[in-house]
Amino acid sequence: MNELAIEKKLITDPNIPLRLYNYSYIKDRLEEVYKQKVSLPSIISRAKAAGFYIKKKDPKAHDREVLTNYPGELIQHDSSHHKWSPYADSKWYLITSLDDYSRFILYTALVEKETSWAHIQALEYVILKYGIPASYYVDSHSIFRFVQGRDSFWRKHYSLTDEVDPQWKQVLSELGVEITYALSPQAKCKIERPYEWIQDRLI
Repeated sequence: MNELAIEKKLITDPNIPLRLYNYSYIKDRLEEVYKQKVSLPSIISRAKAAGFYIKKKDPKAHDREVLTNYPGELIQHDSSHHKWSPYADSKWYLITSLDDYSRFILYTALVEKETSWAHIQALEYVILKYGIPASYYVDSHSIFRFVQGRDSFWRKHYSLTDEVDPQWKQVLSELGVEITYALSPQAKCKIERPYEWIQDRLI
C-alpha cells in the first residue's frame, strides 16, 4: 500500500509522465526493497480493492502499421521531454532506440538539450554495438527531416520538403540505411510503450 500511494502521488503530478499504475514495477520493488515475493495477480487485486486503479483508455487505431520479420530490419527512434523525477529541477530529453521486431531497447540516454549531435551519438552507439540496420523509423522532427513550412508574407521558402538533408539523415544516407517517417502520432505508439517501462524505473 505504501508503494501504491507513492505511485498515486506521481500519477497525479501533472509534471510527471506517469499516467497509469505499473503493478509489475510494484512487484519488483517488493522483491528488491522489502524482500517479499508477491504474485502480480495478488498485487492487482489488492490495488483495485484499495482504489489504486485507473482504467486504461481504448487504444487508438493505427494509421500505419509497421511489420518486421527479423531483428535489425527496422529501428524505431524517438525522444521524449519530461520531468523524469519528482526531485528534478527541470525537464530532460530521453532519447531511445528500439528494435521493432524483438522489442529490445537498444539505446537510452538522458540529455538536457536535444541536438542533432545527441541523436548522431545514439546512431553511433547502436551501429557499433549491434551493426547497421536496414532502416530507421522516426517522426518528422526537424533533426530527422527537413519539412517545408507554409510561405508567409514575411518569408518565401525556396527548398521543398526533403530537398535538404539534416546532418542526422546524412549520416544514415552515407551508411546506406533507409529512413521511414511516421505519418501521424498514432503511428509512433510502438516506441511510446517502452517509454512507460523506462519512466517508472527512472523515477
